[in-house]
Amino acid sequence: MDESLYTKDDIKQSEKFKTRRDAVEALLEDGVLYTVEEVWEIIDRFMKGCV
Repeated sequence: MDESLYTKDDIKQSEKFKTRRDAVEALLEDGVLYTVEEVWEIIDRFMKGCV
């Protein structure tokens, strides 16, 4: 498992999250470091709450 930490801007630039850039922009905080797994969990919780 990749435990590397990334900023919001790093994640927005990532190909892995290109279809979720709007969610990344809205849900992640500037100046906070995230793992890829954390970002997917945040997006998943948000999406489940919107249904």
